[in-house]
Amino acid sequence: MQRFSAITEASNSDDTQLSRCGERILESTIRDIKRLVQKGGPTPQEYTSLNQAMDKLVLCRKSGVLSQQQFTKILHAFGNALSIETIQGFVFQKPHGYAGDFEVIERIYNYWTAPDPNLKNWDRFFHSHKAPQAVRNRVSYFLEQIWKMKNQFQMEARVLNVGSGPGRDLYETLKVIGPSNIVFDCIDQDRQAIQYAETLCKDFSDTVNFLHKNVLRFNPTEKYDLIWSAGLFDYFSDALFKRVIKRLLPGLKKNGKLVIGNFSDDNPTQGYMELFDWILIHRSKRKLLELAEACGVSPKNVWIEQEAEGVNLFLHILKT
Repeated sequence: MQRFSAITEASNSDDTQLSRCGERILESTIRDIKRLVQKGGPTPQEYTSLNQAMDKLVLCRKSGVLSQQQFTKILHAFGNALSIETIQGFVFQKPHGYAGDFEVIERIYNYWTAPDPNLKNWDRFFHSHKAPQAVRNRVSYFLEQIWKMKNQFQMEARVLNVGSGPGRDLYETLKVIGPSNIVFDCIDQDRQAIQYAETLCKDFSDTVNFLHKNVLRFNPTEKYDLIWSAGLFDYFSDALFKRVIKRLLPGLKKNGKLVIGNFSDDNPTQGYMELFDWILIHRSKRKLLELAEACGVSPKNVWIEQEAEGVNLFLHILKT
């Protein structure tokens, strides 16, 4: 039997038919999810059809085909597969109060899987997506930026890491570059994230400072050669995005760079993320350029790069 067939049929129906199929989708989807849960989660052969079904579930909720009550019943069908023992459950349950917290990011970096063998396949399914791979690619992208700095600066250089999370990108970078003349200041609003990152990076404490700060009220008191923020700005509205850029730009030295990560609006994992309430503001390259220029930055000093998957974009702003 083809799983999630009711969702597929509904998505191909006209508006009149859609209004009558909510209950059928509800019953069929709950049955299919429970089958997956009972057998210990999806196998790689089922990933494509499951992702398609999840995308369509999100569309059914947004279009009103499924009420919030019906959608909640579908989520309950996941049972322990939506507990904090799985990454998707950790995202949904938000034990730290927000999606994409430092523990989620650390689990992504480390290809974490649940200790319970009946839940491991759900985490393998999570890691198979483009978005988690794009998050992992931040490490190599950050390393590339810091490696250039190490070779460029003979005197001391300074980096500000905004929304530093678990500190994994910094830790892996410092292991590779070895002793250098680069000092890192890291800020995060989550005190637990700061404590975790301090412990992870304890061997580099002579060149790394962790500060418990809210970026929305933060004004740099130092001047930096690089200000880096990989996973924070795609939670900001356009107005907040610009406001924070304007706060950070005065903290750059002449020829310093501000590098901001933001998920692309071509993110193929968006449906799966939104199903479990991980909501980002996805932006195009053009939109990121427009936001930078709206902050008074000359177009000649702004450009966009991306990591290998093309899912995580990086806005570069040069201060001249």
